[in-house]
Amino acid sequence: MHTASTSAAALLVWGGLLFAPAAAGAAPPDDSAHFEKKVRPVLVERCVSCHGPEKQKGGLRVDSRAALLQGGDSGPSLVPGKPNESLLTRVLAHDGELKMPPKNKLPAPEIAALKEWVQAGAPWPDSPSAPAAPAKGGERVITAEEKAFWAFQPVERPAAPPVRNPKVEIRNDIDRFLLARLEREGLSFAPPTDKRTLLRRITFDLTGLPPTAAEIDAFLADGAPDAYEKVVDRLLASPAYGEKWGRRWLDVARYADSNGMDENLAYVNAWRYRDYVIRSVNADKPYDQFVKEQIAGDLMPGGSETERADRLTATGFLVIGPKMLAEDDPMKMRMDILDEQLDTLGQAFMGLTLGCARCHDHKFDPITAADYYALGGMFYSTKTMKNHTVVAAWNERSLASPEATALLTEHERTVAAARAQLAGAQKGGFTAVGGFAGPALVRQFRAKVAAAEKAKPAVPEAMAVEDAKGENLRVHLRGNHTTLGAEVPRRFPRVLGGDKALDLGAARSGRLELAEWLARPEHPLTARVMVNRIWAGHFGAGLVRSTDNFGRLGDRPTHPELLDWLASEFTGAKWSVKHLHRLIVTSTAYRMSTRPDPAVAVKDPDNKLLSHFSRRRLDAEEVRDGMLAAAGLLDRTAGGSLLKANPRQYINSTAPGAYNGFAQPRRSVYLPVIRSGVYDVLQTLDFPDPSVPSGQRVATTIPTQALFMLNGALADQTAEALAKAALAVSGDDAARVREAYQRVYGRAPTTAEVEKVLAYLQKSLEAADAKLAPDARTLRAWRGLCRVLLASNEFVFVE
Repeated sequence: MHTASTSAAALLVWGGLLFAPAAAGAAPPDDSAHFEKKVRPVLVERCVSCHGPEKQKGGLRVDSRAALLQGGDSGPSLVPGKPNESLLTRVLAHDGELKMPPKNKLPAPEIAALKEWVQAGAPWPDSPSAPAAPAKGGERVITAEEKAFWAFQPVERPAAPPVRNPKVEIRNDIDRFLLARLEREGLSFAPPTDKRTLLRRITFDLTGLPPTAAEIDAFLADGAPDAYEKVVDRLLASPAYGEKWGRRWLDVARYADSNGMDENLAYVNAWRYRDYVIRSVNADKPYDQFVKEQIAGDLMPGGSETERADRLTATGFLVIGPKMLAEDDPMKMRMDILDEQLDTLGQAFMGLTLGCARCHDHKFDPITAADYYALGGMFYSTKTMKNHTVVAAWNERSLASPEATALLTEHERTVAAARAQLAGAQKGGFTAVGGFAGPALVRQFRAKVAAAEKAKPAVPEAMAVEDAKGENLRVHLRGNHTTLGAEVPRRFPRVLGGDKALDLGAARSGRLELAEWLARPEHPLTARVMVNRIWAGHFGAGLVRSTDNFGRLGDRPTHPELLDWLASEFTGAKWSVKHLHRLIVTSTAYRMSTRPDPAVAVKDPDNKLLSHFSRRRLDAEEVRDGMLAAAGLLDRTAGGSLLKANPRQYINSTAPGAYNGFAQPRRSVYLPVIRSGVYDVLQTLDFPDPSVPSGQRVATTIPTQALFMLNGALADQTAEALAKAALAVSGDDAARVREAYQRVYGRAPTTAEVEKVLAYLQKSLEAADAKLAPDARTLRAWRGLCRVLLASNEFVFVE
């Protein structure tokens, strides 16, 4: 063993069962706590990189109790109850010829903790048992231990714990859960932040935009006890709220305006799904309804014509993913699309990686291959594509009146007939017009197809699915559709939904039943996953930090009781997302400053216990929109399409002359998202990959970001507009400096800052090209100043 340089977070993926949670009832609570807090972290950080699933130096693994008991080349490593006879503790204590880590002995407290663990019998709460026996029909048994995993347990509303510190203002139960946990570690909340900082924080968090000067002045002047709560309500009612938090859902839904992959064709109607999401978020549509509409909106009964169109558009969730459209094997194409749908659905709504079970039973979670194909049958029985031939076309449905829809159907028949004639002519076969086809005739049929396609009625369409013939799938052995196993009736995953198959028949796909099952308040994952996403959007990380993976390889909740309390509160409030936002951002915890007590650096360096607010860099869209807003250029027009492309047009996203329709001052959420060719400004600032679900934004620090902020075209444009706005202010240069600071930072500059800026401007003017006109020299100097202001940490970060 040696000290690993790899972080414990990365090792979570490598260590298999070493990083699994404690199983209920497997060990006494005190033993479990000691193991989880003081033993498992040592093995993870010090040992597993050389003695885990990837490497087994000396033939030894340390990722399970069974592996330690078996030992390696030197014999058994563990003698439970006898630390002085256990090779593990002797080697780690450098007691003998074999010393691990070889260069540096472990700290004494770590060695003592390991000895204490061995003395107690080396209890390992989730130590793997013998392989489960296969069930009747070949599907393996899901063990009681697997069913006991925390994420599969029902959500129960815990009572808020008592707190001791009378100096901390408790505004709601969120504060009690967090503060009680901190107090157990001898910590407390950081003091509250100032009003100006709090306003900038909440305005960016809820709308993705900076507060205006008028909003800042009004809040600072409002001395009422509920001044902040009034701001929260105003922001939640703003259309900008849906644009910010709708974009968060679009990350999860892997939204894009093109297909990507082999044939990067334009999704000219994808924007309708995007606008549906934004409308739904602004309307505070109950989340359970939002879930059902995206999975089975086309099958939901009742509603007005507008509501039915919205529900149909919602199923674009299943269509907008990337697809290999030029796949030669139609069945492989169909199964690949189904796989992408299942994987997205699992991560988006349940935080489970269902796609791992396509080829075999999931290696870590109790999801079997039979579970996968049972769910897969529902989407196999769903029409996502119009065809599966090269180059395939995705399904789109009319949002128009029945009469207009009938015209569209007739048009599709005409086009299909023309294409069939062309295909026959290309093969040189006998045609419907008589005689065998020749090259002159082929050109005629191509013209006929083009004319038929051009004559398409102008009716609104949305990317959407519809039910097809209901069919069960057979298990594809090793994921190969040419090697089939037993047929699996359509049902839910057994660990969550039991063994009972759904009575569907050929008339129904099962999507509606799936949607209703996911949206039940008692489902153990749906509410937990969503409240965790919302929490992450405000605090920078979820209570479960692996927001898209609640399985065994995911992180454990840092505050499991708070997570369940929030989930219970969410469903009890009729799945209101705005209610959850309001609850979180009005807590004392949210209003803390970013300056922690010095003891936190030792006890909680990653701020997992939330003793202070974590400083965060603005998201890519917030940086761009904030720059445009500061410069007075932001166009707040909502909705619609900005994609400059024809239906199914190939978008050349990488070669010279690539798509470049991004130079528009609209909010970033409305800019086209081109797969394999994301707008470079957003890509530089960590925009998520639009081909996969992304529940957590990351923030990197790389040189190209600084280069963009100083030299990019957007930086040039906004800096010049900001300079012109500042120069238009009447008065002296000090007043103009104050205008620039107010627009960028939301505050006035200090006297020292004004003096430094004026000195900088003077030097810039003196160094300017004498050939330039005086006004041009002045603008150039101020443009340089504004570029620096926009590139600063104070603008790019939220405290």
